[in-house]
Amino acid sequence: MILAPEGRLASASVVAAGLLACFTVGVFAVRSTTEGLILIGALGCLVVYLTGPHRMVWIALFLAFASLPAALYVGKVIGPVSIYLHQAAVVLAIVFLMSRAGLHFSRFVLPLVFALAVTFFAAAGTMAGHDPVDVAREASFLYETVAGCVLAVVIIRTGIVSQAVRVMALVLWFSAGMILASSVTGLKLAGRAESLRSETGSEAIRILTATQAPALVVLTALVAASIVGRARLSTWLMLGPPALAISLLSFSRHMLIAVAVGAGVAFLTSIGWAAMRRSATLVAAGVVTLAVGVPLSLFLLHGAGPGEWLAEQVQAFSHRVLGGVSASALSVDSSTIARLHETVSLRTAIEDSPLLGHGLGFAYQLPFGEAGSFTATLGTTYAHNFYLWWLAKAGVVGMIAFALFALPPVLSALRTATVPAKISASVLLALLTICVVNPLPLEPASSLVLGMAVGAAMAFGRPGRTSPPATSTPSPVAHTSG
Repeated sequence: MILAPEGRLASASVVAAGLLACFTVGVFAVRSTTEGLILIGALGCLVVYLTGPHRMVWIALFLAFASLPAALYVGKVIGPVSIYLHQAAVVLAIVFLMSRAGLHFSRFVLPLVFALAVTFFAAAGTMAGHDPVDVAREASFLYETVAGCVLAVVIIRTGIVSQAVRVMALVLWFSAGMILASSVTGLKLAGRAESLRSETGSEAIRILTATQAPALVVLTALVAASIVGRARLSTWLMLGPPALAISLLSFSRHMLIAVAVGAGVAFLTSIGWAAMRRSATLVAAGVVTLAVGVPLSLFLLHGAGPGEWLAEQVQAFSHRVLGGVSASALSVDSSTIARLHETVSLRTAIEDSPLLGHGLGFAYQLPFGEAGSFTATLGTTYAHNFYLWWLAKAGVVGMIAFALFALPPVLSALRTATVPAKISASVLLALLTICVVNPLPLEPASSLVLGMAVGAAMAFGRPGRTSPPATSTPSPVAHTSG
């Protein structure tokens, strides 16, 4: 009997799943599991490829952006290089869907130029004798930015944007729950947890995880979409609450900058009475929600444990974020003072080699502070102003390469009259703005977020054919070519 293509696919999937189960049992029956886990991962990828290549995108998004327990380490150190599991998943997702996207090489010229620049300056840093671990770390995050760009283009061109949004909703709700649990119970998550007692006088904990950057992007995109007229209430309810909770519990001032820039760009691209009305409605809804919701919650929970916790968060947010943007507060803020110190050292390094910089891995300042602290270790090569950091490492030549990578998609999206293009341009400009104070390309997951923002602007700014969803069975997915 000759099986139909669907039958052959189902049979292959069953065989692959059986082999995966057998290997899993065999691996955990022996002492050394490293090689076996690699085989399990390889067979798992085969099952995903046979049953639905688009599902690798779901896996990549969850591994990259979910707030996971700190004990669950999802990386492997190979020599000076640290490879994270989400990086492998992103590459596989691109490979699985590339043939279905129908893209021409011209789409990838600008990302390729930036990737070659990163390779050149990584080689320059190695030849200059910089620490190989620092060189590999910085290069891997910049490569991740390029990979994020390609991933976003592939997602859009294969018509699975709606699926990716639903996956991100799941990631945000899961991560919001984990962060809330961490804030209340002290559960340790992968990332950073900083006490705000000395800064705000409250017991609030500032929690920074891999979900912070995508949550900020979601908030900015929702605000921009509301101004240009493409945000439904159901979308706000699906994505808004977890993204807002994650952003608020990060107590980051750059959140205000990103949302303001995104809203401003969206308004300018849709300027008119309709945009003014939608902007006023958005502001009024936000003010009413905060003015009524927060006091009502504090009143209802007064005297209870959750009420005390909420009061601590409100006090810390008001002090650090809302009150921390004033000139007087910034003049004595330890974080701001440290960044000014970085700027002085970076400018000196740039003046020493303005054209080609000093290469990746270059320590632009001497260690200071307590032994083992951030300023005494990673802080010698890391900086909060990405643009000055990149100038110190790669000079004017490197900055031109980054500008060719990031700016043409913005200009292309701004020239396109479609709503997705306007939203993607607003989000990308917001992220590029906060790179002055929050170096997105220098962190895992955040670098992927910036790259995906570039890729979204690139794809929506050059609308074309959108392929049907890469699923084993037909399913109606809205096309996103505008």
